[in-house]
Amino acid sequence: MENPTINQMLNEADEKLFWAEDEFNKPAADIVGMCVCLNVKDVMNNYLKAFVSAKNLPPIEHPSLNDLLDECIDFDKDFKKIDLNLFMCKSEIIENNSKYCMSHEKTKECLEVARMTRDMVMNKIAS
Repeated sequence: MENPTINQMLNEADEKLFWAEDEFNKPAADIVGMCVCLNVKDVMNNYLKAFVSAKNLPPIEHPSLNDLLDECIDFDKDFKKIDLNLFMCKSEIIENNSKYCMSHEKTKECLEVARMTRDMVMNKIAS
């Protein structure tokens, strides 16, 4: 299987982030929190992988979000500003080995971290 290009990873992350934001902005009764949460985790994964690829850092096989963030921090200390603790869902629900949150406030915070990560990655890749 061919590795996705940096632009493909960024485009996929952007699409999923915009979808998650649209989902989040629906009336509260219509929001599918699990979908927002899982999409945001994919978004974070893609943005961090894109940065690692753009900076030609050694790829990590089957990396976790923490692994990717640690790799980014080793290269650029600004990535310490990203707090992945939000993604360690406190009121977790396990379904098909996935962990996610249903709380509206929690998904809002995760979306904010994803937006910040997007901005940071895009600025750092461009420079």
